[in-house]
Amino acid sequence: MNKLKSNWKASLTFFCLLLLVLSLGVWQIDRGYKKKELENTFLERQSQPVKEIKYNTFENSDLYRNVVLEGKYLDQIFLLDNKIHNGKPGLKVFSPFESINESLVLVSRGWIEFEDRSNLPMIKTERNALKIQGILRYESKDFILENDNMKKNTNPILVQTINLDELSNYLGKPLSPYILELSELSKSAFVKTWQPINLSSFRHFGYAVQWFGLGLVLIIGYLFFLRKEGTKENE
Repeated sequence: MNKLKSNWKASLTFFCLLLLVLSLGVWQIDRGYKKKELENTFLERQSQPVKEIKYNTFENSDLYRNVVLEGKYLDQIFLLDNKIHNGKPGLKVFSPFESINESLVLVSRGWIEFEDRSNLPMIKTERNALKIQGILRYESKDFILENDNMKKNTNPILVQTINLDELSNYLGKPLSPYILELSELSKSAFVKTWQPINLSSFRHFGYAVQWFGLGLVLIIGYLFFLRKEGTKENE
C-alpha cells in the first residue's frame, strides 16, 4: 500500500514537472518567433532613408525608423533614476520636444553618470529652433512604478519610470505615443544605452532547446524509476 502511494506521488510529480518544462519550452519558442519578427521589422525600417516629419505626426510605419523632427525643446527635464551603464550608476535624460504646431514628443537624450540624488544635475538644453534626428520607439511598459515627486514648478524632476500619460498630465499637453531615441551625433545627446532588442531570437530558441532537453532527462529518469520499481516487485 505504501509502495503504491509512493508510486502515485512520484508519477504526479513527474507529470507536473514535465508539463511545466514543456510549457516553458513552448513559451520560449513563441517569444523567439515574436523577437524574430521584431528583428526583421527593425532591420527593414533601418534600411529606409531618413524621413523628415513635420508637426510630430507619426504613422505606424515610422516605428524604428530614422526620422528628423523640427521644433524646439521645452525647458522641462525628466531624469530617469537607477540606470546602470558599464557598472556605473547614472540617470537617463528626457526632454519634451515641441513642433511648430505645439505638438509634443518625448526625446530620450541618453545616459549620464550620476550618484548624488540629493543634488540633481543641471542639464543644458538648446532653446532655439532646431532639427533633431533619432529612432522612434514605443514607451516601455515592462515595469510601471509610481512617481511620487511629480510636483509643479520643479525642474529637473527625478522619476522612477517613464509613463507618457503621467508626463502628459504634468505638462498639460498630450505627448506622442512614440519616444525619439536621439542620435549620438546630436549636440544635445549624451551616452546612448538603448538597444532595440535586448535578447536575440536565437537565444530564446536556445533556451527552448534547453527546456526540452530537461524534459527528455525527466522522461528518462521516470522510465528508470519505473523499471527499478518493477524489478523490486519481481524480487
